[in-house]
Amino acid sequence: MQGDEVDMQELERMVEYCMQHGANYFDTAYMYVDAKSEIAIGKVLKNYKREDFILADKSPIYKMSSREDVRKIFEEQLKKCQVDHFDFYMAHNINKNTFDIYKQVEMYDELLKLKQEGKFKYLGFSFHGTPDILREVVKDHKWDFAQLQISLDNPN
Repeated sequence: MQGDEVDMQELERMVEYCMQHGANYFDTAYMYVDAKSEIAIGKVLKNYKREDFILADKSPIYKMSSREDVRKIFEEQLKKCQVDHFDFYMAHNINKNTFDIYKQVEMYDELLKLKQEGKFKYLGFSFHGTPDILREVVKDHKWDFAQLQISLDNPN
């Protein structure tokens, strides 16, 4: 990747190397590489059987203004990644600034419905906030997993 572009030849080489060496988990998100990551990984992974790789994606809370947006954007992400389901799906970047949006658009409830429909296997969240917000997120819902950003040089 160079700036806001994806070097497709390099991505193809990297994915091929990973797949040949047993690393088959790929993680993307709506906003990665100026919103081009999902399209790029979808093009490359289309060369492999769906059961041979694990794909994780994340919802862009910052683009949500209603519960309907959760589903609409999710469906858009499936198309961009050229898959019929994700293995792992996350409410992305929950923190002090995004937590209210997450609650207002009832993101958890809509994501749970998508999971029940078989659109993804595991429901989680990626977290970039304070311990107090983390406690509230975990207390209020039943999650399959959490992806925590931990910075050892930041005391917060």
